Amino acid sequence: LIPGSNVRITELVRNEAPASLPKGMEMPLGLTQFRVGLSEGRYTESFSLYVDPATGATGYWVKNSAGTWVNLASAPYGGKMSSEGGRTRLDFKIQDGGQYDADGLADGHITALGAAAKMPLSIAGQAPPQVESHGFWF
Repeated sequence: LIPGSNVRITELVRNEAPASLPKGMEMPLGLTQFRVGLSEGRYTESFSLYVDPATGATGYWVKNSAGTWVNLASAPYGGKMSSEGGRTRLDFKIQDGGQYDADGLADGHITALGAAAKMPLSIAGQAPPQVESHGFWF
């Protein structure tokens, strides 16, 4: 969350990884569900998740409306990965009521269900719907 903002995490739950994952995907930490209350007048929130590099995480993965796992910490989704203080930092954004807000309501809260996961990155795959990338994904 943005330091100094009025945004607050109101729920944080860890669950086991789903039994069926795409080929090659690993979720060593399982799924994380969180809910945040947004500051008044904010509709999109930026998040940074720090994980141990030993997890091999290649991003913060969530399911889109079609049921496909996508990496919000990738450039096509406005996110990024970096290293900071010996940890892997996954940056991503979620819009209140948007496709990746699990409750689907523009109600001043964002509920997210996703995972810091490891997925072999490839130049062949499915492009995100809002990005014209000619079949490439990150």
